[in-house]
Amino acid sequence: MNAFLVFWFPWFVLVVVVVFWAYGLVDFLNTDERDIRTFTRPVWLAILVFGSAVGAIAWLVAGRPRRQ
Repeated sequence: MNAFLVFWFPWFVLVVVVVFWAYGLVDFLNTDERDIRTFTRPVWLAILVFGSAVGAIAWLVAGRPRRQ
């Protein structure tokens, strides 16, 4: 049982991080440039690509348009 967790847990974490990053990237790509709150579109793209999950969190907190 312990060997099972040691092998699969890192893969599970990796999949969760990649899915979260992909969600942030797709959400960014579907957002109109006029609705982005803080930086310009190229800056946010660089943050998302190079920042991975931290970039996705930053996008969802600071860049994504507020929902009404």
